[in-house]
This record gives sequence, C-alpha cells and structure tokens, in this order.
Amino acid sequence: MRLMNIVLGASLALAAPALAQAAAMTPAEAIAAAAKAATGEVRGVFEFRVGSTGASGFKVFLNSDPDYRAPTNLTAELQPAANTELRQKLGALPQDVLTGKRVRITGTAHRVSIPKRDGTSYFQTRIEVAAANQIQILD
Repeated sequence: MRLMNIVLGASLALAAPALAQAAAMTPAEAIAAAAKAATGEVRGVFEFRVGSTGASGFKVFLNSDPDYRAPTNLTAELQPAANTELRQKLGALPQDVLTGKRVRITGTAHRVSIPKRDGTSYFQTRIEVAAANQIQILD
C-alpha cells in the first residue's frame, strides 16, 4: 500500500506542471512570466477581454487594456496572414468585431522594447499571432 501511495504521489507531482501549463494565463501572469524569463518570453495559452485595438500597416493589435501603453497591457499582434484569415472567418475587420470579446490565444508572449520620444523606453508584452487558429473567441 505504501508503494502504491508513493507511485501515485509521484505521478501527481509529475502531472502537476502539465496541468498548470494547460491553464490560461491572465495578462498579469503573462507579463510577469515574460519579465522573469531569461529569454524575455513565455510560451502558453493566454486569456483576456479585448479592451482596445489598433492597426499599423497590415498588422492588427488586440490589447487587454484600454490603454495599450499601460504596463498591465498584454497585446496580441496579428500578423498579416492571421489578420486576413480572421477577417474572412469573421466577415469583418477583427478590430471591429473583437473589441469587448474575451479571447484565448496560444503562442509565445515576449517583451518588446518601445522607444519614447524623450529618449527613454519601456517594455510591452506581445503575443505574435501568425495564424487565425491561434485565437479562440470565447464570447
């Protein structure tokens, strides 16, 4: 019986990290994990309500915070192919449809240094979205 408990305990201990990784990270968790990582990035599943959007060229940005410059903001950066796929899937521009929606995104969040006009810089944490299947719309 003792051996069975040891084996069961070891099995659960090994499974715990996999279970923890399956849970979606909040913006705060993703930002903290990326900042803590030696590489400045963390792979996982991220979940947030789209608080604001933006576009630059063919890229679209889905922000967790109404102010994309806020240190608490996590941004999904839709690459042109993902933007096109989502536009076809949604029948409208992603930035028009997804504001206010809760999304789950699979990918890698990484820190990006953003220069300011005063010569200083700050970090944004972004998830690069290369394909529409990385995004699940929850509501």
